[in-house]
Amino acid sequence: MRLLLDTHCWLWWLVEPEKLSQTALDEIMGFNNELLLSVASIWEIGIKYKINKLKLPQTPEILIPQQMQMDDIETLSIKVSHALKAAALPLHHKDPFDRMLIAQTQLEKIVILTNDIAFAYYDVETLW
Repeated sequence: MRLLLDTHCWLWWLVEPEKLSQTALDEIMGFNNELLLSVASIWEIGIKYKINKLKLPQTPEILIPQQMQMDDIETLSIKVSHALKAAALPLHHKDPFDRMLIAQTQLEKIVILTNDIAFAYYDVETLW
């Protein structure tokens, strides 16, 4: 299964795995799953780190590529179609980064690992 990690899930897995549900842990560790991290999440992490809303063991420039390679996580790029879809979504969720993840999940027909209940307002398959 292709599995997109919501930003908080990737961060929790990295520094606070006890916050993840057992299902989330099982899916992340599942050998048959292709794990994805969106460029939107990478961008969000960088911004939050820069404004001191997020503490990390290393700078995002070092940590993110290193950890993604170590954990065999693929990058999900942002396409024009993703941006247009995110802009057209109903405003149930106002966070632009989450809206992008929702659009990517819909258009790429993938599953998203999240505990964000607002995702339920959209036509996406979630796991938690």
